[in-house]
Amino acid sequence: MSFLVEKMRDEKLAKVAGSIDLSNSALFSAIQSQFPQYDPAFLWLICYQHEGAEFLQKYIEANYKQFHQVLDSKILKILSQKGKFESRLWEMIMCDILSSSGTLIQKSAAGADFLLDIKGQIIQVESIAPDEATEEELRAIRPDYSSSNFFSVGGTIHDLELPIVLRAIKGFNDKECKYRTDRPLLIAINTSKAVGLVSRDDYVLRRFLFGLGNLQLTKMSNGQYFRHFEQVQYLSKPGESSFEVGFFRNPKYKHVSGVIYTSQSSRGFVPDGWGWSNYGVTYVPNPLALHKIEINFPYFRRLECTAERYQEIEAEHKFVSTLNIEPENGELR
Repeated sequence: MSFLVEKMRDEKLAKVAGSIDLSNSALFSAIQSQFPQYDPAFLWLICYQHEGAEFLQKYIEANYKQFHQVLDSKILKILSQKGKFESRLWEMIMCDILSSSGTLIQKSAAGADFLLDIKGQIIQVESIAPDEATEEELRAIRPDYSSSNFFSVGGTIHDLELPIVLRAIKGFNDKECKYRTDRPLLIAINTSKAVGLVSRDDYVLRRFLFGLGNLQLTKMSNGQYFRHFEQVQYLSKPGESSFEVGFFRNPKYKHVSGVIYTSQSSRGFVPDGWGWSNYGVTYVPNPLALHKIEINFPYFRRLECTAERYQEIEAEHKFVSTLNIEPENGELR
């Protein structure tokens, strides 16, 4: 019996573990109906016969054993609940990534997910992966592969990325005001979209954090061109009133030291797992931050925006997990 199944203490779930071949989607639908309390991604992980699923279970086990004193004591139970799998896995991934930059500290009963000690600076870290299932306007476009393995979509980048901007804003708004203001606060947001579509993360981050639109060229009187971004103070949902963007230009949010952001599924960060490769996390420091964090996280791209300049800096290294995962042959990697 796998570690995760054992932790659930559910005899009925144990009976269907590893019972589904990848091609048998009808049986999986039946199992979903039988276990409505579990998240579909968690059920997929438990039920499908797939080496990627097996490795992800081993990663979750190793992560839990390494960081259980930092994570919520009931995180595995919460991980299995409907609508919670992605956000809790993202929290575990953040522990793995950030443990290379400092020392993780267990939170108190209330407060952020965990604390990070970097050379004596105690940083609050709160991770979130907003659930799109219950709010239609937050849903990304779903690829339709029913007639072909090729998928294309048309429209402006604004229309395609607006749901992702809305999810990022929802994640930020859900978390930004709940923590101590006398310590740095990092909000780690994962808007994880459907596999098959790649987000223009610079588009999302420029708009929601800095109110910057598309790159523009303006011809000056001397005949040369000046490159700049359009200023976008508001965006709008279809048929609804506008809403404000540019959070990091607003002193109201100066208690937020920075945002860690990705649109990549958390499963793509599991070493040697399936899905996207483990890259694509961007760290955006708040130029107005009350408590600045003086460190360059080596596994994160960095987006810097001040009144003087805008720049995107690539990560120094691809993410390498701190965990040793035990495969079937018993040898640690």
